[in-house]
Amino acid sequence: MIYKVAIVGVTGVVGRKVLKVLEERNLTEHDFVFYASKRSAGRKIVFDGKKVKIKELNRNIFDEEFDYALFCTKEDISKNYVKVLADAGTKVIDFSSFYRKKYPLIVPEINADDAKGNLICNPNCSTIGAVMALYEIHKKFGLKRIVVSTYQAVSGAGKSALDDLYKRREKGLKSFAFPIFNNLICYIGDIAKNGYSKEENKMIYETKKILRDDDIKVTATCVRVPIDICHSESINFETRKKCSERQVVEVLKMTKGVVYQNDFPRFPMPIDVRGKDEVFVGRVRKDFGQENTFNMFIVSDNLKKGAAQNGVQILQMLMERDEK
Repeated sequence: MIYKVAIVGVTGVVGRKVLKVLEERNLTEHDFVFYASKRSAGRKIVFDGKKVKIKELNRNIFDEEFDYALFCTKEDISKNYVKVLADAGTKVIDFSSFYRKKYPLIVPEINADDAKGNLICNPNCSTIGAVMALYEIHKKFGLKRIVVSTYQAVSGAGKSALDDLYKRREKGLKSFAFPIFNNLICYIGDIAKNGYSKEENKMIYETKKILRDDDIKVTATCVRVPIDICHSESINFETRKKCSERQVVEVLKMTKGVVYQNDFPRFPMPIDVRGKDEVFVGRVRKDFGQENTFNMFIVSDNLKKGAAQNGVQILQMLMERDEK
């Protein structure tokens, strides 16, 4: 069956990656309509070997009927368009954080059954990497507490952030308050009243929601680092049931979408993981400070599984359901 699909934000780093993932997964036979800002309207983009003209995103989109729409956009765009399209009958996959608290937040390998209704949310890129590594451990042993520290690539902040990557002075920066070149920025997003950054609060909330367990104690520190692609995360976790390091490793080895890589000196690194579909996990070791507590290090391509691939997986899942 051929569906009519809108891709909104097609010229951004995530939008372009969505097109690549659609090609990789042989989902190009559908009737796609591409949207971007007025600045990009009229340009042509290559998709499936053909040049396709980009339309301007404005309220005219409401005059068309779509089966599906992917919004690779930030909150200010999504809040003005997503709900209207969903209420009109389009199944919308939203990549922004605007609707994540009220609507299903889906990682298909983990909670596909939660994908109900016309508005589905794609989680935060760092959250996806963490829960992919943790969900089978949680199913097997239960998770009591999670402490995560992230090392997030600048592409997570969009194209303008990539433009800032090699600028050495504060003058002329587009995305960051300080140079990211040869530097670390120890927060991502505004600092909330609770002292946590916006990114940290998202990780805490989304991890509990996706794993379907509000009793897990989660804390996070999110750091921006001077690389272009791939988020890395150091995760310390405590299980509810007694288990060994060997048992944790065995669970990771059988977890769908995870690659266990623990061969010294080749542990998971961004240079190896960029462009890969899976979440790579290594450096699993016992925390000797307390019982049933372990450390691990994970790396995932934030533009693939952390964004575009997960969204396309949701789209593919919904299409397969509709065909049945």
